Amino acid sequence: LDLGCNTGGVSMDIAERCGAEVVGLEIVPDHVRAGRAAVVRRGLADRVDLREGDITRDRAPGEFDVVVVSNVLEHLRDRPTLLARWAEWYGAAKFLVRVPAFDRDWRVPFKKDLGVEWRLDVTHETEYTVASLRAELEEAGLEVEELVANWGEYWVRARVREARSPRRVA
Repeated sequence: LDLGCNTGGVSMDIAERCGAEVVGLEIVPDHVRAGRAAVVRRGLADRVDLREGDITRDRAPGEFDVVVVSNVLEHLRDRPTLLARWAEWYGAAKFLVRVPAFDRDWRVPFKKDLGVEWRLDVTHETEYTVASLRAELEEAGLEVEELVANWGEYWVRARVREARSPRRVA
């Protein structure tokens, strides 16, 4: 499942490279239309299904092995709650997350300290440090398996922490 898939570029790449069936959910109707046309052009209509919906409210039908959130989280409020909800809704054991790094360049924290615009995009609610990203994922019940700094972004593979059964007292 590719949440906030835009025109489906990541969805199509996953389908091509992994042979997976991918559902993408996107709020902007024009992005969904453009993505559907691209899916047909690339011959992936049997493996990629792009749907219109608000990922913060609308649930895509079905369960999924992996939830992909690529350059989406930073645009949302209440991110740990949403991540936990998606884990519950979709039953996925794995999450792949890609977000902008706050510390991508020394000028970013400097601009923030000066009180001038510092974000890559004014629609960003946040940009991440390693600590803030780990904290949000932990709060959502996700455990980081791998975190890589790449091209001014953090790429994360995380898994849903298994619920622990209560201890029995004899």
